[in-house]
Amino acid sequence: MKPQLIEHLDKARDTVTEVDQIVSSRDYPCDIRTVMVRGLLSTMIEHHRSLLQLIKSAAVGSSLALARDIIKGLRYGLWINACATPEQILQIKETDEFPLSFPEMIKEIDAAYNADTFFEGLKNRWGSQLYRYSRSEIVRLGQWHIDSRFGLAHDDEEIRDLTTTATLCIVLLAAEFLARQDYGVECKRVEALGAITSSSSHS
Repeated sequence: MKPQLIEHLDKARDTVTEVDQIVSSRDYPCDIRTVMVRGLLSTMIEHHRSLLQLIKSAAVGSSLALARDIIKGLRYGLWINACATPEQILQIKETDEFPLSFPEMIKEIDAAYNADTFFEGLKNRWGSQLYRYSRSEIVRLGQWHIDSRFGLAHDDEEIRDLTTTATLCIVLLAAEFLARQDYGVECKRVEALGAITSSSSHS
């Protein structure tokens, strides 16, 4: 693994660690909506740590499964944060099932956040990667690279995109969660981290 890629992975780790510290620095109410979003964020952060470890262990293919879970967590979290009704949230708590399909959920998310410049900026720049890494099919022949010594291989650019996408999912949900909780200063700090991550991803 090239030093530049290792540096990128370490920056992704540090960004998520800082986001976690910012979110954890404040107190929150114990209503179901808040608890669910915080729980999703904590799970996504844990997946992110494991994703980086898998990549450093050359298990990039396995890290894709965690990336998909992080993207799912983002969608669930954004929807619960701003779209779900109290009745829908109660239904999730009681049945552990979501009342909407992903396309229905995404439609409501887009409507709820379309005036948010941070959301729109990340969506416009990284929307294609969100779709790409949310695909669940294990057979993606067009994206496989065969190395005669090691079998399946993934180039550095793909790994950078994967980790940046996963990192920005956490940044985005954390920022929107903090905004809803009226922690404007903390929200801006997280958004600044997202802007740095997004702009430096191909530097």
